[in-house]
Amino acid sequence: MENFFVPGKIWKDGGPFPHVLVLLSEYEEFREYARAHAELLSQYSEQIGVIPEEWLHSTVQGIHHALDAEQLAQLRGTLRDELAGIQPFRVQLGPVWPGITAVTVAVYPEDGMAALNDRARTAAEKVPGISLREKEARFWAHASLAYARSDFSGRDLNRALRALRPPRVDITIDRVHFVNQYQHPDLGYYTWDVVEELRLG
Repeated sequence: MENFFVPGKIWKDGGPFPHVLVLLSEYEEFREYARAHAELLSQYSEQIGVIPEEWLHSTVQGIHHALDAEQLAQLRGTLRDELAGIQPFRVQLGPVWPGITAVTVAVYPEDGMAALNDRARTAAEKVPGISLREKEARFWAHASLAYARSDFSGRDLNRALRALRPPRVDITIDRVHFVNQYQHPDLGYYTWDVVEELRLG
């Protein structure tokens, strides 16, 4: 695995930067799923930043620069408008595998999360001064359990994760959160302050 927190990914002053997230920390089923991996991941705590349960999430859309108060207010309004028509949807979380820079959790089917991403991008694009990263050809719906804090061989971790394989979990995503997110390279994960909860449907 490779260090996630390379210079090009380090946020100026650690943020906060506005993000739209699904707070998986609010779903007990997913907390239990993460807990099933905790003992294994803790064995690699020198190489990876294991995300505490209260900071588990799936990113819908990030904005990687600061906004002023007027932009934040406008974005809250456009997000409400754009997300209002999306109905709650079911997803399955799992399996887990070590990617290049993070231990990730699959989210299937991806359609609902992709629709959230599309609407959140549209909302952000309506606010003058917001700059978004280039849109992916296909939105990658996922969550993370840990971020690599250094380069190391993930072979043993990969094998152990494949052997562990707890049952996947199903949840209904019925809300997203607009947050101010902070990056903590020293800890190896992200935290946030909630700005607003946005209910779907």
